[in-house]
Amino acid sequence: MKGFGNVDFVIADMLENGEVDQFLSVELQAIDITGTVMDAYKAWRAGTELKSKKSYGLNWSNVYKRYITQLIRKGYFHHHWGTKIVAVMQDAVYEYIKEWADFMRSSDVKEDKNINIVFMSYKFEEDPNAPGSQRFVLSEVEGTSHANLQQAVLYKDAPSRDQFCGHILKAMNRTK
Repeated sequence: MKGFGNVDFVIADMLENGEVDQFLSVELQAIDITGTVMDAYKAWRAGTELKSKKSYGLNWSNVYKRYITQLIRKGYFHHHWGTKIVAVMQDAVYEYIKEWADFMRSSDVKEDKNINIVFMSYKFEEDPNAPGSQRFVLSEVEGTSHANLQQAVLYKDAPSRDQFCGHILKAMNRTK
């Protein structure tokens, strides 16, 4: 939708006349990686060793840069519509978000009219019906508003100017 973007899912109650009654949006978050594991994968498939050490990691910054910004923006629209957006993610990602941006949260996601962003985190646990397999288990449900999340993101304590200048100097010395 122009000016809104896409959502992963929408759950809607429909009236008998075909009109939309209540609805909520659902955004899923998986974490991507930095770098690439393709060379390691190809070496593994070929049964050979890597020629050099590869560097990759979890892209935690993307959670902030893309996902949190998206939740704030879409949460703002849901605020105006009187609806909610549900953010579904693994518990480790939600813990990272809470540590990074200490926003106000409530477990009263159904009754609290100020909540328009609901976080549902899941964890993996051993599946008793399929030994050696994992299953998703709901871990935590908490909510906040787009305004609380925005405040926590925008008004964090700034690092010192000297620390930032130190990083500039380090980068400048790498290019010499």
